[in-house]
Amino acid sequence: MAEEWKDKVIQEKLGGKKDWTDEERAELCRQLDEELESHIDAMGKTRYKGGWTEENWKEQMAEHPLFAPYIQEEGATQAEAPINPLSEGLAQLKFDPDHNTPEEVAQNYKEEGVLQFKYKKYRLAVANFSEGLKQKCSDYDLNAQLHNNRAAAHCHLGNYRSAIKDCEKAVELKTDYLKAVVRAVDCATKLNSWDEVFHWCDRGLRLDPTNQKLKTDRLTALKEKKLLERNARKMARDENKKATEEQNLINAIKNSGVQLGSTVLKGSSSISLSDLEPCHPAAQGSRVHFNESGELVWPVMLLYPEHHETDIIQEFPESDHIIDHLEVIFGKEAAPAPWDTEHKYQVNNLHVFFEDKEKTKLCKVDPNQTLQQVLRDPRYHVLGGTPG
Repeated sequence: MAEEWKDKVIQEKLGGKKDWTDEERAELCRQLDEELESHIDAMGKTRYKGGWTEENWKEQMAEHPLFAPYIQEEGATQAEAPINPLSEGLAQLKFDPDHNTPEEVAQNYKEEGVLQFKYKKYRLAVANFSEGLKQKCSDYDLNAQLHNNRAAAHCHLGNYRSAIKDCEKAVELKTDYLKAVVRAVDCATKLNSWDEVFHWCDRGLRLDPTNQKLKTDRLTALKEKKLLERNARKMARDENKKATEEQNLINAIKNSGVQLGSTVLKGSSSISLSDLEPCHPAAQGSRVHFNESGELVWPVMLLYPEHHETDIIQEFPESDHIIDHLEVIFGKEAAPAPWDTEHKYQVNNLHVFFEDKEKTKLCKVDPNQTLQQVLRDPRYHVLGGTPG
């Protein structure tokens, strides 16, 4: 092509003469420069027609096979975007096993997955790496890379266990694949699976004994595992202590002869902590327990049927007298209850009763009695873990 152009210029400018003098060469260069300048000047004066404008750029781009899949009609979703036949054909050629070897298809899927990964489309990246592995190509290094890349995408999605499995596959295919080993260490660390961290760190240090990251990660895992074991021992001690305290509580109630519901608990093994949980919302979290002196402390409910009102005394030791708490609520120094508009509820005017376990009659209580004396009355039973 260059020789034809040269011969054409010689024929036009020099009449076919090939033996040029220096003056002739200089004259030819001058003429060519002038023609080029004239051509450029002429282009500047002529407006280019057929270029993209603000009005037609979308239509022009839609005709291009690379951009067509991303051009949508107004209001269309991504799923509705039309597929350009040429673009679809190119994609089919790229991934078609009839036109490519398994190694080429796997490599193409790998490159597509890397591109999706670069734009943080990790699910699409996983899909492409998976398609590459489905080709079952004979290139072990390529398969190892596909597993490692898929592990990286899984890691970004928080699928740490799946990522570790891919790292295992990658190292099976390529035993010195340190990058996959390091990724497995990172994923095991995310899972707080310290034994796995030791396993992968030791494996990586056999490949690279000077790898500082693996040394640091192993040391961190060792500290975290010791802390985890210490916390587990402490939790076990606390649970055993709590279980012992709860069993002592149950035994104390059984031996005291307190009746729960319609069942006599003395000598019975049917009592459970759920039987002692208060039912009243105001008494929640105030289950019967031991105080520092080792005596039982109950939540106690006071009912005022005349006004459909109640009071909850959350801490009522068994050794306390009924009158002591009534003095606090209705004594001279206490403000009258909002519902006691006539101020009838005075300590000296109060009569205390409890309902027998058959709920057939009211039993009068001496306010000078202790709570323990009332609870041991054979006619009385504790309902819902809250004496009332």
